[in-house]
Amino acid sequence: MSHGIMCTADAMTNDELIIYAKRAEASGIDTIWAPELFGRDPFITSAVLLGATSSIRVGTAIANVYARDARATKSAAYSLADGYGDRFDLGLGLSNKVGNAPRGHDWLPPVQKMTDFIDLYDAADLMFKSTGQVSRYLAAHGPKLMEFAADRLEGAYTYLQTLDFSATAKARLGDKRLHLMQPTVFVEDPTEARNAARRAIAVYMPLENYHRAWRERGFADSDFADGGSDTFIDALIAWGDRDKIVRRYAEHRDKGVDHIIIIAVKADLRTEAGWKQIESLVAAS
Repeated sequence: MSHGIMCTADAMTNDELIIYAKRAEASGIDTIWAPELFGRDPFITSAVLLGATSSIRVGTAIANVYARDARATKSAAYSLADGYGDRFDLGLGLSNKVGNAPRGHDWLPPVQKMTDFIDLYDAADLMFKSTGQVSRYLAAHGPKLMEFAADRLEGAYTYLQTLDFSATAKARLGDKRLHLMQPTVFVEDPTEARNAARRAIAVYMPLENYHRAWRERGFADSDFADGGSDTFIDALIAWGDRDKIVRRYAEHRDKGVDHIIIIAVKADLRTEAGWKQIESLVAAS
């Protein structure tokens, strides 16, 4: 199992991004992932991270397919692959109705949207010659999107899901790669750790698409009300000392996860001490 890390790029200056990239590369992390929210452009962020490093991979997790057309996405992806030694991975996603409404986009059925997007991406010819390779992954929870990822892409991401769901997702993906975005709270006290986890995932708690997925995993609405029950938090979040977190990662690996993307909570990655925690965790996993 390899390890990635989610880069909180919107909270950093450009100079801080460069320092972050160098520290991530030195820590043993395999891939830095740049998100797309309402701040930094994920492809420009990826260029900064790639330019500051020499061996670590960098990818988008995720680039929103509503934010740019398929040709523009392919152009950006292959420009990065061509410029930085095939170290770029393209992570795609649909976001959700709430996230896309401020962009002025009408919500389309997810499989239809992704099919149209990838068809256009595959058909797009680029004017510059590139021998680069770009692996593509899709943020997916539902079975239809997961099957689409297995059929058309190199794999999928899941987020805020249980061990059982990792096994289900891997069964649907077959030999394609399963990436798990894993919130990880570097706190040993149970009450403090769970409260930190609740704050970290609060933005997702009102979203109905997550509610559906959690209900399918056997949770009741009361489990994800009021920030989430202890049982709910413990099922979705890795927390505790290094060895406890390593055990949780190993459990997901045994269910078929190929790549853990660490979303670090309560580890200050502006400091050497924070990166020492990441380095120790990766070495022990």
